[in-house]
Amino acid sequence: MNKKMFKCLLLLLLSPALFAGGQSETETLSPLIENGLTVSITDYLGRDMEIPLPVTKIVTMNSGLSEIVAALGSAEFVVGRCSYSTFPKELRSKKVVGKNSSSPNMESIMELEPDLVIADSMFDRNKIEMLNNRGIAVIIESTSNPARLPVILNNLGRVLEKEERAQELIGILDETLNSVRLRVEQINLEGAINPSVFFENRKPYKSASKATGHHQFIEMAGGINIAAEEPVKSPQLSPEFIAMNNPQVIIRRVSGDVNEEALQNMINSIYDRPSLRSVDAILNKRVYTVKSDLFISLRYPVGVAYFASLFYPEKIPVEEVDAIHRDFIIKLYGIDEWNGIRETYVYPG
Repeated sequence: MNKKMFKCLLLLLLSPALFAGGQSETETLSPLIENGLTVSITDYLGRDMEIPLPVTKIVTMNSGLSEIVAALGSAEFVVGRCSYSTFPKELRSKKVVGKNSSSPNMESIMELEPDLVIADSMFDRNKIEMLNNRGIAVIIESTSNPARLPVILNNLGRVLEKEERAQELIGILDETLNSVRLRVEQINLEGAINPSVFFENRKPYKSASKATGHHQFIEMAGGINIAAEEPVKSPQLSPEFIAMNNPQVIIRRVSGDVNEEALQNMINSIYDRPSLRSVDAILNKRVYTVKSDLFISLRYPVGVAYFASLFYPEKIPVEEVDAIHRDFIIKLYGIDEWNGIRETYVYPG
């Protein structure tokens, strides 16, 4: 090797270090590049990244992203997780390294020496920089927008070297969602009227506009979101506004582990609101709770199917959606995962 070639090679090897401590246009993590193999991706923040391969130690700080890693068949490589990443069940044995992306235990994460950390946009930029300086790649993604999921699957499929499985999962999502859409379209052609919906997002009178994934799910299922045109993503609706729009269906989103008694109490509290007593949803006993787990990641087509059943109960019985749910979980995670599910996702169902 002549001196000129040697200098060029040395500059190439050292150049990533020039950007240590900052975000370069293309993020390269030279301490991990041992065999020269990398994958180029662009994450949710728009960062162009070079991820060294192979990735064999992963920390996941978002439950939806954890589900994707598991569905790709890479749960065995997860060495740390957030406290909410309990589905599928094989994740429960992994070490908890923080509540979620906004509150990671950085010391615990670095002790695990992962190749890759996957988190959502609540993960602080300074923490990204800290990990990058240690040669740990950080991918930031969002599972709340269904349109982003194929991109996430493609990116992680390449990073985890599970590209064929990623394409299979995209096909399963499309097939399940399209079957629900076609069913709703047929129901509308038969003369059914799209019901108006008040979606309550975890807090009394808090809702979601058309700028959110929640609105997209309602629309896909054939409902009309009464808060669609509100100027902010999470509007606080007045009782008078809700009464004036007279929703035919009320759906309360719930999160976490909640038993049926608590769900019934939540529904009763909505029925007891004086300002809502005259709306159709109350008069016709069409108030439901739906668990947010159905919508945060790959399971959203099942969530849309349950919404459609709540909107058109005579046309799409809940037992039919339960069968869709079962088939979907088996395809993604296996029969043992389905047999182990003990959660109430829709109440009353």
